[in-house]
Amino acid sequence: MNADDPTAAGHQAADGRSGTAETGTPLAVAVVSVDQITYEGGVAALAGFPGLRVLPRGDEREADVLVAFDDAASDQVLKHVERISADRPHTRAVLVTGSITEPRLVRAISLGVVSVVLRPTATFSEIADAAVAASIGHADVPPHILGPLIQHMRRMERHGPGPGPGLSTRDMTVLRLLSDGLDTAQIAGRLSYSERTIKSIVHAIINTLGVNNRTHAVAYMIRAGLL
Repeated sequence: MNADDPTAAGHQAADGRSGTAETGTPLAVAVVSVDQITYEGGVAALAGFPGLRVLPRGDEREADVLVAFDDAASDQVLKHVERISADRPHTRAVLVTGSITEPRLVRAISLGVVSVVLRPTATFSEIADAAVAASIGHADVPPHILGPLIQHMRRMERHGPGPGPGLSTRDMTVLRLLSDGLDTAQIAGRLSYSERTIKSIVHAIINTLGVNNRTHAVAYMIRAGLL
């Protein structure tokens, strides 16, 4: 993996929520890895991009984007991402991995990963670009595993169970849109409801499932094979 031109990453992220080249505020990024050498290499490389501010270890919950390095996409790293996402639902995660299977990819997405970068062919510029893109809600999955993932979701839609425990068809529709990364305003616009109605629906779903927040609700339903 090469740390090529560091100027290539500080660009285009512009929604006012996170650091961007246009706002002049660097994007807060936290590196996650169980391997110390990989961790230090990731920190050193990403810190060279002017559009990024790499946070020290222990400050991950202050990050706009997590960049998780793990060749095996292990449960240890994914659960760490999940814990942070549960505390700060707007934090997005990029997974840099050697390879990933369809079931592991589904699990990673359920735990908060929005983009996957394959490490053997990636550069740090591409990883930085993925972090910036993730910060504004753009998801990216390698083409050769995107197809199987879509087929998996279609199978679930055709053959999976109906509404989950105590949930209506409307509840399930809202959960699916949440799993697609839409926020309250976007869901309200898509379904022609008020934002207040969507918030009430989400609150009722959380209470029905007995989970802590909307991120846990989506993860719960995916793990149960209901979403």
